[in-house]
Amino acid sequence: MHRVQFQGRRILSLIGVHLYILFHLLLWYVFGVKIWGKTAMMGVPSLLAGHINAAAIMVILIILSVLLYGRAFCGWACHLRGAIEFSDWVMRKLKISGYRKLRENNLLFNTSFRWLFRGIVFFILLLPVIIYWIRREYYFYFNLQAPTPLTDLPGNNNLLFSANAPVNMQLATHGLTILDFIIPFAAGIFIVFVMTFVFNYFYGQGAFCRIMCPYAVLLVPFMNLSPWQKKITRISNCTGCRACSNNCPQGIDVSREIYHYNGKVINRECIKCYHCIDICSYQTLTDSRQKASSQTKPISAYEKTPWLNSLRHLQVIEPLHPVFDFISIIFAIVCGSITSRLGGFWFYVGAIGGYIIFRKLICLCLSEKSQS
Repeated sequence: MHRVQFQGRRILSLIGVHLYILFHLLLWYVFGVKIWGKTAMMGVPSLLAGHINAAAIMVILIILSVLLYGRAFCGWACHLRGAIEFSDWVMRKLKISGYRKLRENNLLFNTSFRWLFRGIVFFILLLPVIIYWIRREYYFYFNLQAPTPLTDLPGNNNLLFSANAPVNMQLATHGLTILDFIIPFAAGIFIVFVMTFVFNYFYGQGAFCRIMCPYAVLLVPFMNLSPWQKKITRISNCTGCRACSNNCPQGIDVSREIYHYNGKVINRECIKCYHCIDICSYQTLTDSRQKASSQTKPISAYEKTPWLNSLRHLQVIEPLHPVFDFISIIFAIVCGSITSRLGGFWFYVGAIGGYIIFRKLICLCLSEKSQS
């Protein structure tokens, strides 16, 4: 028996985040109660621009939480992580064959340049702020009601796309109708569908978090700084069964981490999902600030081969030449930049689509070349 099953609590937390979003939208747009504006990671550019709003305050709280709990926000309170978990559950329930093969073996495809990819996306996120700095338009203001909850989303300002988009659709031209809700909602669902279902299907569960999420670049510098940060910790001898490593959705070799790093998982990809704790039949792991217990039983395989290669249930790097691997990221960024003209979140649709299409075409060409 496992001591605690955290997954039920975590899923309830992620559901609670989405209920909060729904409550916020209803409060603002239906009942006209406008106490605070959008709380989202767009608070990062707001904060750097000197705009102290609800989103900026949320980002400050998230950064402070990293010092104490690591990237627990990513695993327990990120709305996109909730959508990713939902897509994973749906595809497993539907028994989609292509995805099932990845999921059963916990195959997590990635790129050798994932930190470069994340860094470029983060730079693009901050580009408007950088332009403000260049123009010397930096100014400070405090307004908890800005930005509005639909900022950067379909339906903002009664437009399907952003105000500067090359094409657009005016909503609520003759009073609000059911279509004025359905059309932007469907557009938002499509964006989330690409970021979750599509990306997961081709690159394994949590693909967006592992490959593209720009906010990892912001959060990881604050990890492992504080002695009070809670980490996944060994509290009894590890048997080396590897259940924790083989079930980590972030591709962390948990078993070797706790063996080689004083009983602690120090990997910055850890999002505190607690899959490793729940799956361990020997009750070896917990999340703690305390010193880990000693490993009195050596594991010879870990001494001889400290880390497994990427083909053993961990992050799998597609067998692409580094040049093609790098170009795929550039191509994705270009595609994302084009679609971002429709609105901020449309960037991810273009970037993910471009990334998948380019890499699949290259793999197909290389396969045909090897067979000829």
